[in-house]
Amino acid sequence: MNHCLLQITAAATADSTTSNHGSGGGNVNHNSIINDDILDECIQSLQHVSNSPPTWGFFGVLFSFFTSSFTACAMLFNGSWMDCILSGVLGLVVAMLFVLASYRPIYGRVFEISSCVFVSALAQALQSYCCFTSVAVSGVLILLPGYAMTMAVMELSARRVTTGTIRLIYAVFYAFLLAYGFQIGSRAYNSISEVLNGPMEQEHSDDLCGQNPISPWFYIPLLPLLSISISISYGSSVRQWCAQFGGTIIGFCLCYFMNKIVPDPPIVESTAAFAVGLYSHFVLKLTGEPPLISMAVGITLLVPGSIGVKGAYALIHQQDTNQTLFPIKMLTVALGLAAGLFASAMIVYPAGKKRTLLLSF
Repeated sequence: MNHCLLQITAAATADSTTSNHGSGGGNVNHNSIINDDILDECIQSLQHVSNSPPTWGFFGVLFSFFTSSFTACAMLFNGSWMDCILSGVLGLVVAMLFVLASYRPIYGRVFEISSCVFVSALAQALQSYCCFTSVAVSGVLILLPGYAMTMAVMELSARRVTTGTIRLIYAVFYAFLLAYGFQIGSRAYNSISEVLNGPMEQEHSDDLCGQNPISPWFYIPLLPLLSISISISYGSSVRQWCAQFGGTIIGFCLCYFMNKIVPDPPIVESTAAFAVGLYSHFVLKLTGEPPLISMAVGITLLVPGSIGVKGAYALIHQQDTNQTLFPIKMLTVALGLAAGLFASAMIVYPAGKKRTLLLSF
């Protein structure tokens, strides 16, 4: 039993972009174990999933990274068209490094930090044409640790102290890791530039941030692209896109319109998470798809990963000592999301539900 549970954990935490058989590939195996089905059959099924080729190949990975960076820069970071184009190009750089890491496991150990170094250095070189923060952070959108933070809070809320604490500490550490990569890349470029061109007045400037943002009307065609690109990064199949897009629409639209009325992020995001959770449970009732599949993309758009990376970067950079509170900000938003998801489960299952390994989904 321990051996099979170890394989279940590995399958559940495998890299999302290279996952096999879609986002819910291991769901049947989870429930088979918990329902006391034959253990050998579960192990064979898990091995089949593990040995199968990735859901999406090389070009799927390139499309996912480019499109997610391009659209997120516009919709989540208030970028201009120039910011979006440059962010998409940096997303392609990260995609190429990701492919390299998949073929060279030894490089995979430094993939995240090296990606941030390259992205930060290139964004620093292009700072005269773009907003450094928007371009750099959206360029590594797929790597942001917000979803891991939310899962950690949900684990802790469900009294799963060991796994929840590990996820929580790792999410904060991961935010520092990405921010450290940003700092190294930025300083490396500045050091080279000073040798070639003389001292610089400032390391980087965000004077172009918020200038000429894309019209919100463009969000209508961009939102499906953002949803599909994140779905691909999670290894979702085409059949699962519609359900995930529904969760994306609910989460993003609620956040967008409520932010204009209620200037309190925890309230806005917990309400959006509640709505996405309700939607995902009703999808389960209608189609039998695990709720985690339909809610994954919508919740990803609400998670506080960028808060942690930008806060850690400012702290390491000694730009704002108040950013020492960034883990608390991440935790606050994640708590709101977890509360919304648990509340939705309580509405759908007021008398409880059948025991499952998939947390509260």
